Order: sequence, then structure tokens, then C-alpha cells
Amino acid sequence: MLGIQMVVPEVQDWNDLISKAKSRECDVVSQINASEERQSFLDFTTPYFYLPLAVVTRYDRIFVEESLEGAGTQFAVIKGDIAIDKLRQRYPGVVLVEVKNNIQAMELVYAGDVFGYIGAQGAVAFAIQSLNLNKLAVTGSLPLRYELSVATRNDEPLLGSAFEKAVLHLDPKEGQSIRDKWIAITIEKVTDYTLLWLTLLVLGTVLIVSLYWNRHLAQANKKIRDTLNDLHEVQAQLENQNRMFKRQSITDALTEIYNRLKLDEDLSYAIKRSKRTKSEFSIILLDIDNFKLVNDHFGHLVGDEVLKSFASLLVSSIRKSDIVGRWGGEEFLIICPDTDLQGCENLAEQIRKRIAEHEFPEKRVLNASLGVAVHQQDENADTMIARVDKALYRAKKHGRNRVEVDRGGEHQRLESK
Repeated sequence: MLGIQMVVPEVQDWNDLISKAKSRECDVVSQINASEERQSFLDFTTPYFYLPLAVVTRYDRIFVEESLEGAGTQFAVIKGDIAIDKLRQRYPGVVLVEVKNNIQAMELVYAGDVFGYIGAQGAVAFAIQSLNLNKLAVTGSLPLRYELSVATRNDEPLLGSAFEKAVLHLDPKEGQSIRDKWIAITIEKVTDYTLLWLTLLVLGTVLIVSLYWNRHLAQANKKIRDTLNDLHEVQAQLENQNRMFKRQSITDALTEIYNRLKLDEDLSYAIKRSKRTKSEFSIILLDIDNFKLVNDHFGHLVGDEVLKSFASLLVSSIRKSDIVGRWGGEEFLIICPDTDLQGCENLAEQIRKRIAEHEFPEKRVLNASLGVAVHQQDENADTMIARVDKALYRAKKHGRNRVEVDRGGEHQRLESK
């Protein structure tokens, strides 16, 4: 934030960092949420960005906020995380399992030992991609957030004042840039750079900080010169990482189409747009029939190739305005803007026929069952998904390879031909 390189202490985990800050082995913590206990040994700047809490679960589980206080439902959190107090204040009945780090948290979710993992939005999605845990996804967010500041040892008030001035010079765009960089790379690799047009401000700030950093001044100045020489190259690398992360956070790793997090966002937007413009939209939920037999007979590698081929076929079968993504496992969701029930029903039948006529890997011929529903007035996303899921269930129950339409009590089935 001050545009200089500082000596980064080696720490084992977050709690080790807090311990070093408390014992004065660490003078500055670049991103931390203030608390009454931490204020006994740290000074905090004005918060410079806010990070919502997100929930990671398995693909086969649907998260709703009410499940936080469900009987026997457990959620993993990082030990010492300030979010623990926030969660217990808002959800008194929540059962939290404190773990050492996000790797341990992800492993508990993957194994089914806990329902989900609660952490910083963006960072948890990045952890899923880094650990290659394709069965996990960010399936919800909470109305809680981290309010992150720069913290300095409270026995050096001028040091805290210098960082407060630097924070106050940040504009919203620069704050967003800082957020992107912190999410895109790990804390051990993050070096916070200032734009070239702020070089004079950086140098002035360095002079103030040098009153408290005399022992490190020569080393810091050398690192600043080296950093400025390499600035353009490093900025290009960070921009590439930011673009990659943004794409990964909304893309299913296997099929390379939208993931459930992106579908939730698009469905929420479609509902708001429908209410605002009084326009109709419909959705299609489809499931590959007897997909388990493919995995059992040919193995999961062939099963993965079938899912990729299926996703590609869906992309080529929908209209330009439609949105398709992987809902979970072998289920896929299509959002059809400005489409009434009859139009969506016709599209679903066309897709069903294309699937039945397509030759998948290992020369397999597959079928799919499809459910169709149109958005009803004042209906939320959960209710709409529940209706289309029931329509899909009827398609499975009545023989598969068919389209079932939810008409709010009056259902019409299209028989396989």
C-alpha cells in the first residue's frame, strides 16, 4: 500500500501471524479485520475494502441460509477467523468446526464430514481451483463481510498514521485493484504496487516511514528501485492472473461452461429483470439418463469425456440469448430469457432429439430427461428450481427420454418418439 518492499516474516498460519503481531515480531498486517481483542496490541486504519463471506459445499448439496442453524449441520471455519464471532452473533444455533487452514476445511467438505466451509468469497473459489476439487463449488453467499484494514503495532502511532494517510488516498478503482490482486495470488507472493503516477507520493511516504525503519531503509530503497524497473512486467503477469481467476470462478473446470455459482447469479438477475420489465422467462433442467452405467462400464475418464461432449452439444443447441451451465453432476440448467412456456417446451424437445441422435464417446447413444418451467409472478429462485426439479423427476418416473412441463398444477408430457 505504501509502494515499498518490506521484510515478510515466515508464519505457519493465520494464528501464527496474529501471535507474531502481538509479540511485536511483525509490525504491519496488510489485511485484517479489527476486533476488540486485537485493538489491545494493534492500531487499525479506515477499512479499505470489504469481502463477503461465501459457502463451499459439494455439488450434490444445495445451500440455503436456513441450513446454517439446521440440526446436525456443521460448517468448517479457520481457527481464529474474525468471521466466527460474526457468524455466532447472526446465527446463534450454527455449529462451527474450527480447522487449521483452508486445505483441511476443503478436505472435510470433500469427505462429507461437514456440510460446508465458510470463508472469504473469491479466495474460497480460488482454493477449489488450486486443489482441483471438482466435486466442490461455491454454492451460496452470506449477508456478512470482512471489513479489512491495515493494522500496525500500537506502540508506533506515527507508523499507523502513515498508513492511514495512504489508505485515505485510495480511490474506489484502486481499492478494487487491490482486492483483485489479493484474491488472484497467495499472501506469500503478494507485493502491493502503486501506479506510476503516484511515485512522488510513494517516495514521500517512504521518507515518513523511514523514521521508524532506519535499519531497513537501504534494503527497502534497493527493492523499490528493482520493483520499479520490473513494474510493467509484474503488472502484466498480475493482470493475466486476475483475468484467469475471474474466468475460473464462474466456469466449471471439467466442461468449461458456466458453473452453479454463475447460474445462481444469472437466475437471480433474470428474476429481477422479469419483475422490472414484466417479461417472461423460462428454464430447462435436464439430466443424462442412466449416466451411472457409463461410469460403471467404461470408467470415470470416459464418463468425463461424455460430460464434456454433452456440454458442447448443449452449447450448440441453444439460442444466442440463452444461458447454459452445469448444475451439478450430470445435471445441466438452461435459462431462456424472453421465452414463454410453449417456446421453452419446443426448445427442450429439440434438445432432447439432438441428444438422442448424437454419438457420444465409445460410440454411446445417450438420452436425457428434461423438466421445463416458466417464472411465475413474485416467485423466488428456490421455488422455481423446486418446480422444474419436480418436472424433471416426473420425466424420470414416466420412462425417461422425455420432456415434462410444469404448468402450476396442470402438467403436460411429451412422449418419446
